[in-house]
Amino acid sequence: MSIEPTQTELRRLLAELTSSDLALTAPADTPLLREGLGLDSLGGALLLKQVRSRFGVDVADEDLNLDCLATIGTLAAFIAIRRISR
Repeated sequence: MSIEPTQTELRRLLAELTSSDLALTAPADTPLLREGLGLDSLGGALLLKQVRSRFGVDVADEDLNLDCLATIGTLAAFIAIRRISR
């Protein structure tokens, strides 16, 4: 299973949300919040909404601790696994 297509699409979404190209080239272990890509609570909420809309994955419903929001890589893997299992 390759998460590359999902990660690429997620990176584009993150670049849109942050108005920065950093997400396009940052390492997969870059944190999504604060010191990483800089998403705040509003940005995180918008990200969850866009992930549900674009990928058909409701992160908040499936990961109550939201651990998958730690990094670009963890979120991409979470989305890819959920998309394959459907």
